[in-house]
Amino acid sequence: MTENIATDCLNVVIYVDNVVVGRGLEAVLDLLPSVGTVRHCTNRLSVEAAVAGGGVDVLVVTSAEGAAASELTAALPRTKVLMLLDELEASGSSFGGASAADGFLIQQDLTAPDLGEALSRMMLGEMPMPARVGRELLARAGSPVPSGSVRPAVLTPRENETLALLAEGLSNKQIARRLSISDHGAKRLVTSVMLKLGAPNRTAAVVIAIRQGMISAA
Repeated sequence: MTENIATDCLNVVIYVDNVVVGRGLEAVLDLLPSVGTVRHCTNRLSVEAAVAGGGVDVLVVTSAEGAAASELTAALPRTKVLMLLDELEASGSSFGGASAADGFLIQQDLTAPDLGEALSRMMLGEMPMPARVGRELLARAGSPVPSGSVRPAVLTPRENETLALLAEGLSNKQIARRLSISDHGAKRLVTSVMLKLGAPNRTAAVVIAIRQGMISAA
């Protein structure tokens, strides 16, 4: 466990059972002025203890721990999940718990600046995601659910516009500019869309909307 005392800095827990990968992430996170404390956990019990108090800002995992991370943070809305994907996973292999993540990075491309930017964007309510990961997630949404099997959520015209912009991968600030509204207004619309769709995050909202035939995966 590494600790740096700083004001208003992020508390980060790394949940990676691979010691080499975990220690490497610790070293990179230590370089970031936005990070205050870092703890590396290699098993679920230690992660449960680390997040139990609700003081963890970011949980960093690989796809292997994705499903467990979803369960661990279900009751912790403050805690963001950053998932690190292997390059092959991002290009086509399956990765568990993807819809529960709040941001994605590819391990082979990981740098300190990229990690710092991803953490900052996540804390602003945005979802950092390489373009190829976004395309893969949308492809995995599959075909729309047959009509009548699931009742689609009823969105207002403004919420439908917001959903379409989410599918383009736009951040709250970008949505605000496109809709000519305030950042707060964009955040409120995004939250409303997620609530109506029963989605834990932006990616899940888009996936659910595609499955219900509300938007196209193309």
